[in-house]
Amino acid sequence: MTARIEFTVTFAAGKQRHRLDRRHARMYTPNDTIRNERAIAAACAKAMAEAGIKSLAFGPHEPVILNVDAYRPLPESQPKSVRSEPDTYKPDGDNEGKLVMDALNGLVWADDAQVVDLHVVKHPRVRGQAERMDISIAPGWSGRRDETEEM
Repeated sequence: MTARIEFTVTFAAGKQRHRLDRRHARMYTPNDTIRNERAIAAACAKAMAEAGIKSLAFGPHEPVILNVDAYRPLPESQPKSVRSEPDTYKPDGDNEGKLVMDALNGLVWADDAQVVDLHVVKHPRVRGQAERMDISIAPGWSGRRDETEEM
């Protein structure tokens, strides 16, 4: 069984929509998304190397659980009396999860369809808090019944 993989990146971002290059009539991925996916993949590869976990830690069709915890600071423009507020701003939580899943394709799993349990939490924005995403990956449900279950 594969061990849990945990790492942090120093930004909190979501996957951006593909853009249309009207001059060449083609779709492209924005540079910020490409840069963020590469940073996530590099941080994950480093964590895997330190833990002695090989690439493609989860084989084809092996279920995976992915947790993404996003933290953002409270903007300086907020009055000093406000210490925290819910993070109901962009990017959307589903886009944060998609950015991480796409970044780890071919590195941790064969395809992000293997993610059977996805949790994205946008924690409240707190004054002075560093922006980051804490990411953890664990084996998913094995399909075997728990031995304590009644048949």
